[in-house]
Amino acid sequence: MWDFSASGNIICMGSIIMDISVKCEQFPETGETRYTPYPYEVTPGGKGANQAIAAARSGGKVRMLGRIADDLYGYELRENLRQAGIDTDMLIEDKNEKSGVAFVWVNECGDNQIICSPGVHAKNTADDVKKGLEMMKEGDILLMTMEFPRDVLMCAVKLAKEKGGFVIVDPSAAEHYRLDEQMAEYIDIIKPNEVEAEIITGIKVKTREDMERALEFMEEKGISYPLISLGQKGIIYKTGGKVCHEQGIAVETVDSTAAGDTFIGALACCLAAGKTIEEAIEYGNKAAAKCVQKMGAQASIPYAEDIEVHDR
Repeated sequence: MWDFSASGNIICMGSIIMDISVKCEQFPETGETRYTPYPYEVTPGGKGANQAIAAARSGGKVRMLGRIADDLYGYELRENLRQAGIDTDMLIEDKNEKSGVAFVWVNECGDNQIICSPGVHAKNTADDVKKGLEMMKEGDILLMTMEFPRDVLMCAVKLAKEKGGFVIVDPSAAEHYRLDEQMAEYIDIIKPNEVEAEIITGIKVKTREDMERALEFMEEKGISYPLISLGQKGIIYKTGGKVCHEQGIAVETVDSTAAGDTFIGALACCLAAGKTIEEAIEYGNKAAAKCVQKMGAQASIPYAEDIEVHDR
């Protein structure tokens, strides 16, 4: 039963990095050099920043936590967040580290391959989290990725729940094993894709039955509302003991880079505004469908007025 009373506030934790992206006809093979007629772009990105931007563009009141470098990219990344209306006062400026970067390849089908050097983001500590969450209040939403060491993740989810917050986790990171039973009991919503769901649960997610078993596994570990992102096939999730499927929206995919970030940021905004889980998933699904129709990460994240919303 949905009983979350939202305060309207969203706190985001995740990477804040610069994306260096280029479109290519197809990805190169190992040892192969390919040339592309498309120009490269340098644009603000990072999963944490993308999710914060998505929540803010849908009308959310967002505060960003984390570390940012004292260099040109760091200045641009902070200003980009500020211009989106995001509170950056709790970002820690680190004068000893470089900004993180992600090298993004996008082929003509809209698929992507990404290599990320996290830079200053890798220096986040549990003490940073304690300081950043001091002002968290009951009903606030903590929206976070798993791009942190385990002690940082555990500190964040435990503090958030102690303060009466609602925890949403995107497990998109290299070390999904960090989502253990101890951590899962503090998580309200988790959103793996099919590959991540298999890593987390050990269940190959191919059929509807597989999906239901994976959702049940995550629920049994303590997660209140497990979701699995199915890409163009939408979202399957469990709430109130029932498995629900929000169908994907048929659109022409240009670039899928920030689709998952857009979905979860838009979802968090809806929940912060007092919407139900069903309404939030429907809205996030529509936001993601808008996102994939444009090139780039944050450049493709839609605003509230761009997202068509129907009453249920």
